[in-house]
Amino acid sequence: MKNGMQKLIDGIIAFLLLACASVLLYRYTVIGGLFLTLLSVLYLIFVLARTSGGRLHFFRYRSGVISTVLPNLIKSIDAPLLIVGENNKIIWSNIRFENLSELSTYTTLPAENKIFDGVFSYENLEGCLHTGFELETNDCFFRVRILELQTKSKTYYAALCLDSTEEFFLRQEIRNNNAIVALIAVDNASELSQNGDETFRLTSAKINLALTEWAKTIQAILLEYEDGKFLMLMDQRRLAKIEESKFSIIDEISELSSGVYTLPLTISIGVSDPEGSFADKYASAMNALRMAFQKGGATAVVKVEDGYHSYGGKTKSVQKQTSIRSRICRDLLVDNIRTSSNVLIMGHRRPDFDSIASNIGMAKLVSYLGKPVNIITDVNEVNIANAFRMLDGFSEYDTMFVDANRGMDLMTPFTLLIITDASNPKNFYSEDLYHSAQRVIVIDHHTLDQHLDENVLTPTNIDPNASSASELVCEILELAVPDGYLRAEEAQLMMIGILLDTQFFSRDTGSRTFRACSYLRTAGADPAKAKLQFKTDLAEFERIDLFESSKYICKERFMIAFHDGEPDPNNMVAAAKCAERLVGIDGIVASFVLYVLDSGISLSARSDGTFNVLSIVRELGGGGHFQSAGARLTENGAPVKDMNRARAMLESAIEQSIES
Repeated sequence: MKNGMQKLIDGIIAFLLLACASVLLYRYTVIGGLFLTLLSVLYLIFVLARTSGGRLHFFRYRSGVISTVLPNLIKSIDAPLLIVGENNKIIWSNIRFENLSELSTYTTLPAENKIFDGVFSYENLEGCLHTGFELETNDCFFRVRILELQTKSKTYYAALCLDSTEEFFLRQEIRNNNAIVALIAVDNASELSQNGDETFRLTSAKINLALTEWAKTIQAILLEYEDGKFLMLMDQRRLAKIEESKFSIIDEISELSSGVYTLPLTISIGVSDPEGSFADKYASAMNALRMAFQKGGATAVVKVEDGYHSYGGKTKSVQKQTSIRSRICRDLLVDNIRTSSNVLIMGHRRPDFDSIASNIGMAKLVSYLGKPVNIITDVNEVNIANAFRMLDGFSEYDTMFVDANRGMDLMTPFTLLIITDASNPKNFYSEDLYHSAQRVIVIDHHTLDQHLDENVLTPTNIDPNASSASELVCEILELAVPDGYLRAEEAQLMMIGILLDTQFFSRDTGSRTFRACSYLRTAGADPAKAKLQFKTDLAEFERIDLFESSKYICKERFMIAFHDGEPDPNNMVAAAKCAERLVGIDGIVASFVLYVLDSGISLSARSDGTFNVLSIVRELGGGGHFQSAGARLTENGAPVKDMNRARAMLESAIEQSIES
């Protein structure tokens, strides 16, 4: 009796397997599906006949034939097939699966089998029952369907591997031929072309020719739709080679005007997402191009599924002289301030003079428009203690400065949040405020290294070509508030912010910078008095000396210094000043100073203007701009606290930057 029951169970399992296989076979051939369905029914009748104890003699008579032929028929199904029981025991497999997996000598799945690596384990098949999965092996691709086979006491899983190799290569071919939109713009072309410069026209013709030749090499279509602006269409397969070269065309273009202008003409490129309609791709390429501008130009930004990839940035781009961006930002600010219940303003962590001064400049605009305003900052920060002293005696500032907790209490659905001197959420004074605000406007002169949330209003005023956030705020105030509205003390603070970030006009300085200083000078700022804020006390001087005593040269052109002492917030200011001094050494193009804070080891980097320190700092998870950047060093998500490890990471990043 027990033997008969076991035969019945085995027969039912085989029937269920045939039934499931017939359903799947219908997808590929109706005739094959009908044949296998008929075979399944006949087999079920046969099983019942064989176990019925004398009934259905006709099938019992032929049981020997069916029991011999049917197993061979199932084994010859033209698709790899495996049945797995608990503990990964192989219940049954056909010839195709045995040939595919070389498992014919095994009774259980070997853990060391590299082809399967657990994908055909009982637990994995159970988890993929409803979804299936894809498998690549032996240059073939399979779409694996999972079948559940149940008895009264046990559950088995069958894996049917349907060959999808042809489908895979067809999809790949379609993807490779998918059109991608790229938008190319010559940085600062509109400003230089307005001057009617014959040299610019000749250089522009060379750029057009270089881009045309480049388009030919990648079999792309290039169209100039406006002076210095191009639209390019190319196959997706070409993009991989361009990315491998890291968009070398950017450096080739900058070399064409090298020596002709004080700073070479450069191009920025925005490449679209490969998915969507042509309208979607054009919009995607335009967003990528805007990001390239926000990174300072001379950059290519490629939209990918999980974000953006950036290339280039070895050449410092020309500072734009237009005030169009400031006018647009002014209109955006005025419209949103007027429709807000109140306005909150904040800068970055460990604020400096540029951060707090640009905050105060924005607060003046909000006050002029008659809305309540508060600045979120740390009033105990030693870096800006003198700023608060300069504002003593002005009653509106008595309650204007609040901490992040109070800022959260002041947040409403109609609150506008303005962030200055920072565009990386990790550096915002309060990330919670940023995520809580429904409307945010960002004004910054650092490169945009991270995609901002949807609550950030566009167009953002992120311009890495500006010298400082105070410069950007000055441009807005000059367009938005009447003469005489800015106090001399407030103008003085903004002048200090500009002097700090330009190192007394020796870095990132353009005609816009002097125009902003002229505006502040008219408002009562005194450069001589502003310079007094940069005096170094004896303790800070000795701290800088400690950093400099450890300096050494890396790769002949780079200076590294560090101080592995106790964590101290004053280390940040001393490290920045040390980096400024070291980059002034003859033959040194960039300096890097490592210092210790409570949060771990940080880095301050400076360039003499011929090397992009941002390219190195980005490798370490930091940000900034071409000549000035910084980072908090992390490894596997944890802060780095060992100075030797920090130095090794920095030296490795320098070496990678040189090789690229």
